[in-house]
Amino acid sequence: MAAFSVAASAQTSSIPDRPTAPIRVTSGMVLDFGGRTLDGSAITGDGLFRCFNADRITIRNVTVTNNPRYAFLGRNCTNATITNFRMTNMSGSTGGIRFDIDGDSSGLRMSGIRGDNVGGHAVEVWNANGFNIADVTANNTGSSALLLNNSRNGTVGTVTGTNNSPSAGYATFRVANGNGPNVTVSRVVSRNSARGFFSVSNSSGTTVNAVDIQGARIEGIYIQDSTNTRVVSGSARGAVNCRIRGGSGNSIGANCGGSIAN
Repeated sequence: MAAFSVAASAQTSSIPDRPTAPIRVTSGMVLDFGGRTLDGSAITGDGLFRCFNADRITIRNVTVTNNPRYAFLGRNCTNATITNFRMTNMSGSTGGIRFDIDGDSSGLRMSGIRGDNVGGHAVEVWNANGFNIADVTANNTGSSALLLNNSRNGTVGTVTGTNNSPSAGYATFRVANGNGPNVTVSRVVSRNSARGFFSVSNSSGTTVNAVDIQGARIEGIYIQDSTNTRVVSGSARGAVNCRIRGGSGNSIGANCGGSIAN
């Protein structure tokens, strides 16, 4: 499927409400949709937005609906800024915003991200060295609200999620695949998800300053095979409130309602 291409932000009006091909985002492009909703039901491959081998792109003020494979797919997409980006009615999708395993995602900036009824992860990021994600809110997702993989030297504001990964073992906020070090998170708020916060697979150096986790189906907080990972304060309640297994230098200062399992 050929990509739909626009040359500048002034031409977003030329993009139809129901694109029939992916929107190719190229270096230096700024796309401001002014609050429009784009129907992605005709997009079966890649993403509705596709950023491959590009630098310094901006997408803002848009809602994506109706099950494209991804709302946004980045591959070797650096210094991307995505703001006020919403996803709805995407339970049949593979995921929402994905920065792919193939390539560099450094310099990422995101804020005002919301996903409701997304089939996979609302936001998944690979390979970002230097990033700022101000806030992600995701409800009723097949997997995580926010998943960071092999990313370091970044900050996350608030991750809020309800009913994330109800049939699997993901978490409202998850770090995995050697993520870190030097990742700081202000707050994780989770309700009725598989897990609230989950660090796994040789991740290191994540600090979550506060959590508010209730109704976790597996663990509220699980730190597994990770190093120097800390949850500083807050509370966590789940089938198992808190667990640390494997790794070293890990700690949970949140109120777990008793001892921490192993």
